Amino acid sequence: MKKYNWVPLVISILLVGLIAVLTLLRLRRGGIWDNNAINFDMVIPTFYVLWMLIESNVSVKELSQGERTSDYGTCELYATGQAGVILSALWFDTLWAGPSGSHLIGVALLVSGALFRLWAIRTLGRYYSHIVRTVGDHRIITTGPYRYIRHPSYAGMITANAGIALFFLNWVTCVVFFCVLIPAIVLRILVEEKTLYRIRGYHEYAGSRKRLLPAIW
Repeated sequence: MKKYNWVPLVISILLVGLIAVLTLLRLRRGGIWDNNAINFDMVIPTFYVLWMLIESNVSVKELSQGERTSDYGTCELYATGQAGVILSALWFDTLWAGPSGSHLIGVALLVSGALFRLWAIRTLGRYYSHIVRTVGDHRIITTGPYRYIRHPSYAGMITANAGIALFFLNWVTCVVFFCVLIPAIVLRILVEEKTLYRIRGYHEYAGSRKRLLPAIW
């Protein structure tokens, strides 16, 4: 019987629902944007959900790819870190006393990180997946953001969530970001590369590019 990998899609649906509920609760209790023409406590979650919906096409395609995963549980850990950042950001009150330039930096990080990740996904095309797998005739992509680093989609995810953590600044979100999400991404990269190194040409490709940060790692 054919297996189906429901995990990425189910996680996405649950996360969207929880974001909607927590956003409404946050708006009801008020915040630092109440006296402004634009309430960014609504704008940021809306952008985040739109970003997730754009990626949802990948999750739908993965339904029939359960038998080819090599995640070792990192998919769930990574998803927990990602969900933990946005949900804790919406649930806990911010440490900011009012709107400031830091919020602009947070928005810039979120938007640029999401766009960079979507660029990476578009560049990989059918080779991109939320799960660790290979497809027939898998080849190494060296165009787009893959010219500079080996895992631009994860770099984009880190950047976007750094923007979330800065914008909604609170201690819980910062702890989740640094102690759950980033370690989960690093672990997932190491697991993913066990599969990638079996693809012809990846060893040479990896030798000339860092994983996330040029010249560092």
